[in-house]
Amino acid sequence: MHMFAAFYFIIVLAIEDEWKISYDELIRLWTVGALLVGLGAIPAGWLSDKWSRSGMMLIMFIGLGFSSIICGFSENKTILFIGLTFLGLSCSIYHPVAISWVVNLSNKTGRALGINGIFGGIGIGFGTLFAGYLIDKFNWQTAFILPGLISIVIGLLLFIAILFGFISIQNSSIKKPIENFTRENLILIAMILLFAMFALGFVFQILQTSAPKMIDLRLKDSFNISKMQVGFSVAFIYGFTGLTTLLGGIMADYFSLKKIYLLGIIAQIPCYYFIASYSGISLIVVCFLAVMFNSGILSAENMLLAKLTPQKYHGMIYGLKFILAFGAGPLAVYYVSKVYEYTNEFIILFLSCSIILLITATLTFFLPINENKINR
Repeated sequence: MHMFAAFYFIIVLAIEDEWKISYDELIRLWTVGALLVGLGAIPAGWLSDKWSRSGMMLIMFIGLGFSSIICGFSENKTILFIGLTFLGLSCSIYHPVAISWVVNLSNKTGRALGINGIFGGIGIGFGTLFAGYLIDKFNWQTAFILPGLISIVIGLLLFIAILFGFISIQNSSIKKPIENFTRENLILIAMILLFAMFALGFVFQILQTSAPKMIDLRLKDSFNISKMQVGFSVAFIYGFTGLTTLLGGIMADYFSLKKIYLLGIIAQIPCYYFIASYSGISLIVVCFLAVMFNSGILSAENMLLAKLTPQKYHGMIYGLKFILAFGAGPLAVYYVSKVYEYTNEFIILFLSCSIILLITATLTFFLPINENKINR
């Protein structure tokens, strides 16, 4: 899923060259798809709670496959827009369904979420690298169609696993306690976390959307890099951050969730400040650090949500989370396109991200949670 959500930002560079359409116009074709990644999360989470998480994952794989193939066969903006829209809708299934699946079937929740998170980073990194390779060796159409075929095959394998009972179609869970908070504290926690999840999703989506173009722009003159090398750079930024997700998940099993969450937000502020002006290898490094700190606190965030809600509503609550996190996606895409349209650069974009993160860190400091150890 993370591969499919990220590879268009590499593929668009090749479409821009072939169709002779501006980058900002092409990147806006993903706006509705990015919106649906968020908006589709609540109905996907609700269906997984009421029906089956494994069944919803099957639908996701098949949907991703066919949507990507439609994009690969598109010959104009309208067909590409339709394919990207259905791609975003299919992507919306993963987070509310899979995260609640992991949370409900694990004893050491932080470690389990950390291991799961490794593959999110690998997906983004591999997706951009794989897309760059296929574009250089074949064409941008192949970069859509081949991953689509692979996703359909994986969906069929999951169907066989469910059919023969290797994976249950029924939802199940491990009993875990829910923390009790006063009504006033719950309202304050909800308001702060809602803002934090939206803000973190917004800055993450801004970097994910703009990174390939920014790297191409700032390294083109000095290094004359190809689309594959752009993909490799993005793969480095996202591919190794999964190890940080694992480390953050293990820490979340033993230390204060609030402290982990707050420190991770604070650490991102200087990263985005430097991204605004850096170029060359330094740019790749600070992008890597920004993604690393963002990914490292995801387990703590997901455990905070699980700590506050009954298990039977986890799909819905994670759906709400990802409406905020990915609902920020279309705003991020639009913001990126407008900043580039008017400035042909991204300096203002990332300075504003630093300011948003500073506000987020200040609010998170006041979360009324004082736990020192949570053992899931």
